[in-house]
Amino acid sequence: MSEGPEVKIIADKIHNALSGKRTIQGILHSNIDKETKSKIIGSSMEYVKTYGKNIVVKFSSGVYLRNHMMMWGKWRIHDREEYDLGSAKSPPRYAYREKKDKNADEIQIKKNYVTDVRQDTRVRLTLITVDKVLVQFNGPILQFSLDDPAFREPIKSLGPDGLSGNYDKDKVQAILKFKSKNTNMLIANALLDQQIISGIGNKYKSEILFLNKIYPFKKVISMSEYELNKLFVGIPKVLIYGYKTKGRTRPTTGKEKTLRDSPHWVYRRSGKQCWICKAKIVSEKKLTTRITFWCPICQPA
Repeated sequence: MSEGPEVKIIADKIHNALSGKRTIQGILHSNIDKETKSKIIGSSMEYVKTYGKNIVVKFSSGVYLRNHMMMWGKWRIHDREEYDLGSAKSPPRYAYREKKDKNADEIQIKKNYVTDVRQDTRVRLTLITVDKVLVQFNGPILQFSLDDPAFREPIKSLGPDGLSGNYDKDKVQAILKFKSKNTNMLIANALLDQQIISGIGNKYKSEILFLNKIYPFKKVISMSEYELNKLFVGIPKVLIYGYKTKGRTRPTTGKEKTLRDSPHWVYRRSGKQCWICKAKIVSEKKLTTRITFWCPICQPA
């Protein structure tokens, strides 16, 4: 699933592909009406912005595109020539196989490719310019409008964005206190509430709590002002690091063996040693809305 830093990385790629006043020569989308399509064709990109996990593209003709990729969406950018020749490859379809050896660290993963992206049934939107083709896969939310999505729901009700230049930690804390008042809201669930703070998903939730040594199942009402202030000061640092390192949350050394879980502190590392204290990382699926990973020693109850 794309979270705030990864969404911003994708937005940068979209911006770069449409920069230089490249005009849209073609658009393929099953639900676009003729009037909107005619407005987009011949126009160029005015800007690309992110709001939490939302991407908003404004075209010079005044049309806006809002995209939320949820858990499955992907964007790929191809050269126009390879797209027209049918050699633009889609992202792989993953088929997971059970472990043959009980002692094996990882399950087997088989990758299946569609070698001509034009034949991929997962494609939801295609934007064609003179030299670039932008393809969106599996994105369940692709909305065109003539009014700015930033001023209507759901973006209107989003909490402060940890990657935004005007991030306001005091506003986050005020919203959190209001929403958690007289409730048993857990801090792990609070970080996933996009109306409290936007852009954090399951990965960054677990990583942020680990880095701040906070027990994930602690009730918000039991947290001190110091804990909350430290947490919300630190959140942008983790998100910005993830943005700059293409989704990593943990620095690694050149001598370290690269593994599937090595870019993260606790995320998807259940049963493996904590990088700090060597205790086994644990996970929980029932107490929080999404699976949570944490270290029982570094983040004591």
